[in-house]
Amino acid sequence: MTFAGLGLYVRALGQRPLQRLAGIIALLLVLCVGPSTAPAAVQAIDDADAAQRPPVAVPIFFSSNTDDCYSSGIVTAIKRIATLAQNYINRTGGIAGRKLIVSLYDDKGDTQRATANLAEAISDPQTVGMVGMTNATRAKAALGADGKALSASGIPFLSDISVTSLIANYPSVFTTRPSEDEERMPIITAFIKEMKYTKVAFVGLDGNVFSANLGDSVKKFLGDDAVVSDRRLKLTDDKLNPADIAATVEELKAKGPELVFLSVGGKRLKDVFSQLKAAGYTPPLFVTGRADMLTAKGNGSYPNDIYLMAFDGFPDVYSERLRDLLLTSIHPEYWVFEGAKNDAAPGWKDGTCKVRDDDLPPNPLEDDNIRALQTAMRYADMIRLIAEAARSAPAAANVSDLREFIVNELGTTYAAGKGVFKGRFGNWSFRPASRAAARAPLIVMLPRGLGHAQLAPFQFLRLRNNTMKRIDTLYADIDLIHADQIDDNNQTFLADFYISMNDRNGASIDQIEFSNAYLDPGSNNREITIQPIHDGGKSDAYPDHMKIYQVTGKFLYSPNLRNYPFDTQRFSIDIQPKHGNAAFIVQPPPASLRDKSVTVDGWDPKDNYVGYDEDFVRTVDAQTLEPSVVPFYKASFVWLMKRQTTDYVLRVVVPLGFILFIAYLSIFISTHHFEAIVTIQVTALLSAVALYLALPKLDANIETLSDRLFLFTYLVLSVIIAITIARVNRRIEPIGWLKKGLAFLHITLIPVMTAAMAYYVYQASIA
Repeated sequence: MTFAGLGLYVRALGQRPLQRLAGIIALLLVLCVGPSTAPAAVQAIDDADAAQRPPVAVPIFFSSNTDDCYSSGIVTAIKRIATLAQNYINRTGGIAGRKLIVSLYDDKGDTQRATANLAEAISDPQTVGMVGMTNATRAKAALGADGKALSASGIPFLSDISVTSLIANYPSVFTTRPSEDEERMPIITAFIKEMKYTKVAFVGLDGNVFSANLGDSVKKFLGDDAVVSDRRLKLTDDKLNPADIAATVEELKAKGPELVFLSVGGKRLKDVFSQLKAAGYTPPLFVTGRADMLTAKGNGSYPNDIYLMAFDGFPDVYSERLRDLLLTSIHPEYWVFEGAKNDAAPGWKDGTCKVRDDDLPPNPLEDDNIRALQTAMRYADMIRLIAEAARSAPAAANVSDLREFIVNELGTTYAAGKGVFKGRFGNWSFRPASRAAARAPLIVMLPRGLGHAQLAPFQFLRLRNNTMKRIDTLYADIDLIHADQIDDNNQTFLADFYISMNDRNGASIDQIEFSNAYLDPGSNNREITIQPIHDGGKSDAYPDHMKIYQVTGKFLYSPNLRNYPFDTQRFSIDIQPKHGNAAFIVQPPPASLRDKSVTVDGWDPKDNYVGYDEDFVRTVDAQTLEPSVVPFYKASFVWLMKRQTTDYVLRVVVPLGFILFIAYLSIFISTHHFEAIVTIQVTALLSAVALYLALPKLDANIETLSDRLFLFTYLVLSVIIAITIARVNRRIEPIGWLKKGLAFLHITLIPVMTAAMAYYVYQASIA
């Protein structure tokens, strides 16, 4: 902020004495100390202004699980990341100028506690919004008890309720799960028609809201004639009765459905699977739960196809936004949430829990940790969405007006097809009719005999006219052969790689756009050369139905040079559909089957993965002023590479070490030769400056580790010179204890500072 700008800000504060005084103090600080104090001073003004109004609250409803062998880290992740979201919102203006306080409500899986939590949050007059609550059964009870109070309060509630009908009578409640009627069942119906199934069956749980809703929806969309069997099984001590399972299997075997919907909970699937196999009847199944449970112990041996709807990712692919968060973090260990052993978990008694190897360093990419990170990021996105929806609210709005304003924004500005909030986890918009998230779930399958889950061969997206459009799954892999000419200033690199794809859905490289390929400013063409290797036909050398191409080109990347030259960089080949009418989504092979061998000049490959992201094209018709949003998927084949530092160590680190060593040795020369001592030390300082100027110029927007290393060297050399001068100062020399103290600092402080910096550089080099 400029001086004039700050002055205008002070004058605009009005006539309140305290705020006027705070503004004057801020202006004096800037004038006397410098412009760098402006942010802190303005923050003080904002804090003084915010203190005039009470803060607003956003409670988070979640459920911790006490049955895990080790703490899953979900609770820790929610607390940590919700606090980060709270601090970010408060730093950027709060909610309509008010401070935000995030509060946590854990129902611990108990219905009564969930009901009490909701009632307490509604009764708080400062509650400006609420987020969370996943379990449909507990949500039904809580809304049944407190729904009238919720409707009367008008509090915007961004829930995670999976059954949309539960929120139909509460206009201020939204859900970040897709609607059954608008998203999930239309996709399932289109899938069944595509597979040409005519007879289906449903097996669910009696008294479970989610399961009952799915069974009713199957009948509603497919028709009673198509559903040849509908069984709702009761739970006893959270387990299925083996006799009920056996009777269900016999009925299914007698009626012969072509597909069975199975909604009994992930941990009970193996009990049903075992009885189906024992009866010799194993139809294709459509189950509910998480994608990773398809290959859980006892599930992977089922001798037919198993399908499942995935909402938060799919196999062998990472969320690119979360991986980027982990890669660019200064302290990656901050994102590790796994907890201690839970001795009360039932698995320790029945032997299903296994002792963890505590000698292995914690890995933020472990499945449980990624799940905790995803859950916490989803809640943090909800909090930020509430704050974003209130961004244009009147500054003088009270809490009741803020609630109404936010609800209106969620239903209009962030309505599906018109606007999207881009969060750290995903994109968020809502269907106006159901107030459910506009997200098309993906269909994941475990093919018979494969033993590894993957996307089904085709998926579906909802179009603007509410029809379902089929998009194909592109089973593809990129094998990087060689990369070189990596240019940190131009942010480009050359890559030579093979791309292979299964052509059963008519896949071709003509459909693919290499979105990060370098665009030549002269020709306006992407600098890529494509050489076909195999066209997918019959061949003795190559697999049938596989198209293989060799691609050479120049690609862009975004270097993070904070730790240069001891840095690890992300190099990617990004692909997306070339045409909107030929959309696809990429399914890569498992990481264990991908070729990890690659040659990169000056770099050491450390890891590779495939990331995905959902992007969108936002447009506004200039004539009708009608906004629209068109989503599409893009995939990134990523290689993480660590820069080789031998050259830098020999050209920079070693010379700097010698410069510091010579300057340090000079302090042992008798002070009678003061001129010679200072000459050596000043020459050392100038040599360090000259060495820095002789290095190749690096266009980084931040100070690099190399810059910090040189600044540290300048500091140490300046300290050496300053102490040398002080030791021969006429006023200090007669004071014996002070002279000895300076000598002690000369001898001990410099080695300690140098050792600390060496340790810092070492830690950065192994990060």
